[in-house]
Amino acid sequence: MEMKSNSEKTYVIGAFAKLTGVTERTLRFYDRKGLLTPSGRNAQGHRYYMEHDLLRLQQILTMKYLDFSLEEIGEHFAEPGADLEHSLSTQYELLKKKRQQLEQAIIAIERLRSYVDGTGKVDSALLLMFIHNIQNEEVQKKYLLERMPAVLVDAIYHEGVSKEVGLERDRKITSSLVELLSHCRAGKSPTDPEVLAAGSRMAQIVEETLGSAISQLSEQEILELEQEMEQFLDPVLFQNSLSKEEEAFVQAVMNELEKRELENRELENRVDGGNSDGS
Repeated sequence: MEMKSNSEKTYVIGAFAKLTGVTERTLRFYDRKGLLTPSGRNAQGHRYYMEHDLLRLQQILTMKYLDFSLEEIGEHFAEPGADLEHSLSTQYELLKKKRQQLEQAIIAIERLRSYVDGTGKVDSALLLMFIHNIQNEEVQKKYLLERMPAVLVDAIYHEGVSKEVGLERDRKITSSLVELLSHCRAGKSPTDPEVLAAGSRMAQIVEETLGSAISQLSEQEILELEQEMEQFLDPVLFQNSLSKEEEAFVQAVMNELEKRELENRELENRVDGGNSDGS
């Protein structure tokens, strides 16, 4: 319904909403917030708006488009002499920062999707841990460089290999970890053949990633790293979503694999020794 007051058109809320493309609910909300108060009410108590209210609504929608909050918009209208140019400059810097954050978030999700693809169901805690590590990668790397040999840090972050190789290594480690955690939650033993197979795949990719770097360290450096690792890692910077039970399970699997590898080596040495004696 449209009414006329002098030379200026007047609109009831439904007609004003249709004209502006804004819902009646939004117009009522703007009224409650004091951003756009109707010009008056008709005899039935219904809100009505006039043509000059269109300008106010357009200003609100423009500032919302520029990502001003409703509170900021209200403050601007409450101070007619406010410096809008300064506000726009400030908003420009905030939007640039938000754009950078969005771009970083997109990159993080793209990387995460690339190395969880096909790994099975990954629980939310593990996903958030991965995203945290991607988000804080540069800070983590700087932290580690102050505490461990650069050659090992470079290997951890896949320096010196192509992006595709690095992502594939991350995908394989993620896949084997997810599989191990699934076995743990299913109540399987760390010595179960299926569990050991998953652990072996993880150990293999870790060896592929870090083996060359570790071989360049002295036994003393390796011993010191093993002793200090748990002490110097910042638990806030390096989040761990695994429960104590899951950590113990993974460690038990790795210990069992190491034990079996040592036994195999001893057996091979005995066989080689026997052959050298001519037996």
